Amino acid sequence: MDRDAFLWFGLALAAASAAAPGLLAGGFPLLLLFVAGTGLACAAHGGSRALVIAAALRLLSRGALRTTLVVLGALMLIQLLPIELALLMAGDVLAYVEVLAAVGLIAANTRARVVRAVVGEAVEQWRMTALGRIRRRRASRSVRTVRPPADDEPAGAWAFV
Repeated sequence: MDRDAFLWFGLALAAASAAAPGLLAGGFPLLLLFVAGTGLACAAHGGSRALVIAAALRLLSRGALRTTLVVLGALMLIQLLPIELALLMAGDVLAYVEVLAAVGLIAANTRARVVRAVVGEAVEQWRMTALGRIRRRRASRSVRTVRPPADDEPAGAWAFV
């Protein structure tokens, strides 16, 4: 086994030993058991190790890490505040969310008008082409006419008709 496999095996062993008291007490420490299982998989298989490292790097990239830290910091800060101030801050955040929702609705309405206009033009174009086909079909039909009398037929018979 290489050095990385030993490190992952050590992580799995540490997580399993930390989860043992919880298991013995009748609980089920999901996070610790998940870390232990992931560590064992990474210790045994190099492909799993590469997959877990790539996923962890993607999750802990600058944007995701910053968002996670802000959310965790806000949660810790809310625990320190009195309830009135926490509700005030929650209302402030809801006001921001409401403004974002209003802007989203305005943008959606603008897009809906454009989509409605494009669909209307397409329907009108289709209607005109279908109507043109119907008119061409009617015009191409031969109109029945009375044929003129031949020279060998008497004209009196046609006059009678």
